[in-house]
Amino acid sequence: MFSLFLHIHTAWQALQGRKLRAFLAALGVTFAVASMVAILAISKGSQKELEQEMQLIGANTIIITPTTEKKNFTKNSRGLCLQDAENIAQTYPNLSFISPEIHLKTFASSQSKWVNTDLYGVKNDYFQMLKLSCLKGGFFNTYQIQNLLPVCVIGASLEKKLFGGTSALGKYIRLDDQWFKVIGVIQTQYSTQNLAENLGIHSTNLSVYIPIESLVHRFPYKKFIQVSGNLTHQLHRIVVQVSENSQLLKTAESLQRTFLRLHAGQNDVEIIVPEQILKEKQKTQRMLTQLLGAVTGIALLIGGIGIMNVMLTSVLERLKEIGIRKAVGAKQSDIHLQFLFESVFICFLGGLVGLILGYVLSFVLHQQMQISIAFDLQGTLIVMFVPIAIGIIFGWYPARKAALQVPAELLHNE
Repeated sequence: MFSLFLHIHTAWQALQGRKLRAFLAALGVTFAVASMVAILAISKGSQKELEQEMQLIGANTIIITPTTEKKNFTKNSRGLCLQDAENIAQTYPNLSFISPEIHLKTFASSQSKWVNTDLYGVKNDYFQMLKLSCLKGGFFNTYQIQNLLPVCVIGASLEKKLFGGTSALGKYIRLDDQWFKVIGVIQTQYSTQNLAENLGIHSTNLSVYIPIESLVHRFPYKKFIQVSGNLTHQLHRIVVQVSENSQLLKTAESLQRTFLRLHAGQNDVEIIVPEQILKEKQKTQRMLTQLLGAVTGIALLIGGIGIMNVMLTSVLERLKEIGIRKAVGAKQSDIHLQFLFESVFICFLGGLVGLILGYVLSFVLHQQMQISIAFDLQGTLIVMFVPIAIGIIFGWYPARKAALQVPAELLHNE
């Protein structure tokens, strides 16, 4: 053990006299490790975001939305409406949940505070499908739905904005020009600025939910939306959940045919399978990560070659030192370990600086470009092992060359 510490101390002392050379040699490793840290953070963050988005849209979901295509339809179609939701509920027994939705932009106020918010008319299937739970209170009961009572469920962040630290349960908020009683507060939900509305993903934290029947009754002047051409639609979307994943794509294709029949042959709705879209996104991100990883690998290789070049130069410049050490009893293994430790030290210090630089770069990208990032202990340990491995691999040959020098020849040449 003492011998090992002696080798480390000797290597460190040798580097102290060549600080500039060691710094320049470590730069390649530093930038390569910084790139690796940033790539791992972005990759991990993207994966985490995809998993959370999958959780937000629910498993095995299909979304039916009005088409965004700008054209005039030749035949009359009723557009996407509540009757469609009832029809597919009767036609498709393999659907676990069916959630028609209407979305309005409005403001919510209580006492002297008001907040711009999103108002959603939904059924209880919506909450079950997304596995949402109430932090306080509960969701709509049958009596409230059938009697069109002015009740609502709000997000936790909206409660905080309107009521501060007090509970909103049982209190009233004003939506547009009407008052609604708060019967539930949804637990705080993951949210990101990259949530995709076209996939039916939105944050519940600042949203308000009322029974869809109540919204149609209480906001008749807002219940129809114009989306394209000469068609109006009552709903913004219908989200359904298929009981078996194996039936997902088959059901989506069947729904497309069903809506053509229900809407007089007019292709006025789009059928979206979010799971497929997110899987394609995941595949693209994986390919991009692999490409960036390959570039980082090349940078590490170049950095390693730079380390080898510097160490070989160091061996040639220190032949006299090697000869003297061998003449006074140093073994080949002593010389070999000294130069190997020097190489590892250079790479390790370069990697340590690169690790810090990589964290800083990741946070800058997160703040400036809204890129999701995530770090974990395993990734950090891997990143720190890589420069050590580079130091061993690319320092082995120069160290071996130094160890094989013959002391008599070295001193004679000097």
